[in-house]
Amino acid sequence: KPSVEIMVDDVRNDTFELPDQVHINQLREALWSGVSYGRAAVMVGSGFSRNAQAVGPGVPVFPLWSEIMTHIVEHLVPEGSQDRQRILETCQTSSGALRIAQEYEALHGRGKLNSLLKDCVPDKYFRPDSLHRLLLQLPWSDVFTTNWDTLLDRTADALHEIRYDKVLCIEDIPLTMRPRLVKLHGSFPSNRPFIFTEDDFRTYPKNCAAFVNLVQQSMMENLLCLIGFSGDDPNFLAWSGWVRDNLGSERPNIYLCGLLNLRQGQRKLLEERKVTPIDLSPLFSGNHTVPEAQRHKLSTEWLLNNLMNGRPPNELDWPNDSSNENREIAALPPIPPYTGPRPIVEEMWPPK
Repeated sequence: KPSVEIMVDDVRNDTFELPDQVHINQLREALWSGVSYGRAAVMVGSGFSRNAQAVGPGVPVFPLWSEIMTHIVEHLVPEGSQDRQRILETCQTSSGALRIAQEYEALHGRGKLNSLLKDCVPDKYFRPDSLHRLLLQLPWSDVFTTNWDTLLDRTADALHEIRYDKVLCIEDIPLTMRPRLVKLHGSFPSNRPFIFTEDDFRTYPKNCAAFVNLVQQSMMENLLCLIGFSGDDPNFLAWSGWVRDNLGSERPNIYLCGLLNLRQGQRKLLEERKVTPIDLSPLFSGNHTVPEAQRHKLSTEWLLNNLMNGRPPNELDWPNDSSNENREIAALPPIPPYTGPRPIVEEMWPPK
C-alpha cells in the first residue's frame, strides 16, 4: 500500500504556473494592505469543514449540503419507494433542496428538523484542523460563514495573534468590531434559526436584514474570497447582485477558490455574475488515485500559504525570518514569492 507521502507527491506539479495566480496576487495585496486587518473578507462554506479532525475512530465525515439532503430524503420517503430517486434528483438544485427541507419541516415540525441537522453535522465529534488556524491567521476584515458548526469559533478562541469578535446573532453586531467572525445562518448548539428551508431563505432579507446589510457593506468595501463554498447559495446570489446593481464596475472583486474543474459554460456564468474563479485544479491534476478529499485539502493548504506568503517583510520581526519570501511547504507545489513593495526603513533622527 503506498504511503501518504507518495500519494501526495502524485498531485504535485512543480513546473506548472497557475494561470489564476494573478488573482491570488490581488487578494494578497488587499489582505496585507492594512495594519491590523486588510481590505479582504472571506466567506466560508461547508466544504471547508471537511478538513476537521475526528476526535476518535468511527466518526463520519462532515457532510456537504447534498449529503444532508440525502439524509433528509431517507427519513422523508420510505425505502423502496419509486419517488425516492426522483426526489434525490430534485435536491441537486438549490430550489429543489430548499423545497424538500420545507416539506420535512411541514411533516415533522421545526424541532425535529433542528435535531436532524444536529445529527447530520457531528460538530462535537470533531476538532479544528491546522487549516482552520491558518485561515484565521490571515488578516481578514470579516470572516463570514454559513456553517452551523463551531470549528471556526473554537479556532478563534485559541488564537493569540488576532482577536476576532464573534457575531452569533443580530444583537451582537453593535457590540463587536473588526475583525469579526459572523455566523450568518445560525450556530450550534442553540443560536437559531438554522437557516435551511425555503421559508428561511424567503424571509431572510426581512428577518435578518441587519445581517444582509452587514454583508453587503463588507462586499462594497472589500474583496471577497469564497472558500469551501459553491457560490450558488440563494442569499449570496442576492447580495452579490445588489452590490453589482449599486456599484457597477466600481464594485470590489469576488473570488471563488478551490478545485473547481469548471466547464467553459460554468466559468462564463460566474464571470457574468462578476465572480472571478481561482481554479486550483490545474495545479493538482496529478494521479487521480489520490482521494478527492485529500486533493481538496492540499489545494486549500497551498492557497492559504500562498496568501500568507503575501505578508510584506517586517524589519521589526525578530528573529528576522527572510524565508517568508520563498517558503515551500513539503508535499506542495512551490508557492510564488512575495513581489509587492519593500518595507520603508526609517532613518534615525536627527541624522548622524
